Amino acid sequence: MDMVLERGICLLIGYLFGCLQFAYFIGKVTRHIDIRDYGSGNSGTTNVTRVLGLKWGVLTFVLDVLKGVGAVVTAAAIYGWSAKYLLWWAGVGVILGHNYPFFMGFKGGKGIAATIGVVLAADPRIVAVCFIPMMMILFLSRYMSLASLNSMVLLLTFTVVFYWGQPYGLEIMILSGFLCVSGFIRHRSNIKRLIQGTESKIGQKVKIPGSDSDPEKQK
Repeated sequence: MDMVLERGICLLIGYLFGCLQFAYFIGKVTRHIDIRDYGSGNSGTTNVTRVLGLKWGVLTFVLDVLKGVGAVVTAAAIYGWSAKYLLWWAGVGVILGHNYPFFMGFKGGKGIAATIGVVLAADPRIVAVCFIPMMMILFLSRYMSLASLNSMVLLLTFTVVFYWGQPYGLEIMILSGFLCVSGFIRHRSNIKRLIQGTESKIGQKVKIPGSDSDPEKQK
C-alpha cells in the first residue's frame, strides 16, 4: 500500500507542476489573448513562438523545462535521488498536467519542453543522446514536430539501453514508453500534416489581435 501511495504522491506532485501553463499565462499577460485561440491551438513553446515571437517562445521553453526539473527535484527531496522510479512517476505527472490541465478544460500543450526538463533532472545522460539530435533535426528541417517525435523515439530507446536489468528498470521503461506514446498522440495532427506536406515550419508567423486580419487556426 505504501508503494502505491508513494507513486500516487509523486504523480500528483508532477501534475500540479505540469498545470503551470506558462504559454497561457504569457499570452494573457503580453497580449491579453488565450494562446489556444491562435496558431495550432496548443498551449506550448512552438505556438507561442509562432504567435507572439521568438523571445516569448524561448521564455516559455525555459519555464516549461524548469517546471519539469522542479517536479523531479521536489520528488527527490521527499524520497531521495536513488528512488529513480519515483522521479519518473513525477515526470509522468508533469506531462499529464501540462497536456491536460484541469483548470483549462484539460486542453494544454504537447509536453516536449516539459519532458526535456523531467529527463534532464531524472537522468541527464538521456538528454545528451536524445535532445542534441532533436536540435540538429530542427536546424536542418525547421519542423519542430519532426524533431520532437524523433526525440521521443530516442527517449524510449535509450531508457531501455540504460535501465535494462536495473532495479525497477522495467517500471521506468514503461513510464518512458508512456511519455513516448503521449508525445505521438499529441502530435497526431502534425504527423498528418507532415505526410501531406502542409506542416508549418519554425519561423512562420500568424497574425494576432490588432493586425489586419484574425489568425486562422490550423486544422
